[in-house]
Amino acid sequence: MKKVINVILCIAVAMTLISCSSSPKEDTNSTDFVWTREGYFEDGDGDTLMIYKSETEGYEGWSVGLYNEELAIGWIIQQEGITLHGDLISEYDESGGHYVVTISEEGEDGVMMVDPDGVEHHFKPMELPEIIGTVFINIDGMGEITYAYEGEEIKFDDEYPFQSSVINLMEPTTLTIGARAAEDYKFVKWTLNGEDYTSEEIFTVELSSDADFVAVFEYVG
Repeated sequence: MKKVINVILCIAVAMTLISCSSSPKEDTNSTDFVWTREGYFEDGDGDTLMIYKSETEGYEGWSVGLYNEELAIGWIIQQEGITLHGDLISEYDESGGHYVVTISEEGEDGVMMVDPDGVEHHFKPMELPEIIGTVFINIDGMGEITYAYEGEEIKFDDEYPFQSSVINLMEPTTLTIGARAAEDYKFVKWTLNGEDYTSEEIFTVELSSDADFVAVFEYVG
């Protein structure tokens, strides 16, 4: 359960805090209908759906993430009438794939998602355990980040690279965190809560409270 929550959360931050230079998108909301469903939802198959309002400049809309045995995707989609509709595969994903969904409110507290094949998925609210701290991992410049729990091998996701992640801590946790520069950039350092932390691209740290890590990259063109 903890890993499911963390994967979806990392998608959320990648959608709302992504550090890219693309131009802002227009907010396409044109309805008086007020969307009320936010948080984490799960269906009978164990799939997890995350929905949160995004107010990050240039990325206004709804942060939606989907996680199951085959997928870990998410992006900003827009409200269209009484539904949320859009592609959950980021425009920055080089695979060129698409996963267009339509999500509507259902019952007193649930949501229904129609996937690209027209299949309906019915989700109910998901209860989250108590959080003792939140770890943010972001970038300054162009590159990607990754992390692994104690005992796991750290590796970068070439198919779905992350620029930002967020991890909710349910207990003291040891993480290995890494950064990799994009082409024409080099890794400079990690900062922690705004202060210089390490010049090592990959490091291991034990965490039990809030922490804000930023990987700094420099353009070398």
